[in-house]
Amino acid sequence: MDGLVPASKGKRFAAGLIDLVIIPIGLGIVIGLILLAAPDAVRSIVLVIVNIIWLVFRDAVYSPGRAMIKTKIVSLTGEKVTIVQAIIRNILLIIPFILVIGYLLEIIMLLAKGQRLEDAWAKTQVVEA
Repeated sequence: MDGLVPASKGKRFAAGLIDLVIIPIGLGIVIGLILLAAPDAVRSIVLVIVNIIWLVFRDAVYSPGRAMIKTKIVSLTGEKVTIVQAIIRNILLIIPFILVIGYLLEIIMLLAKGQRLEDAWAKTQVVEA
């Protein structure tokens, strides 16, 4: 953890705007158009699965928002985030029935404490890159 500087609330919010709003909307539009002829239930299930994959991918593999804002996510020991940590870190955003509440809770926690609730659960932190 030596030398790691926590990312500011503003940087975290900006990266989140890119990764949690702009990119998912784009993915949703593209997938929705591809699956236009599919039944609503199929389209909904595919969109939920793509959302889950995206959330885990952006934390465990690559986040365009964090890359643009020059932050990164690491474990509390400074190591790369594992798939399990990425899942735990996004649990409130992955479960479709609490998705909206999860996003609102995350925004409140980020603004109040500068850290998402699941960062503590997953033992992760967002730091300057």
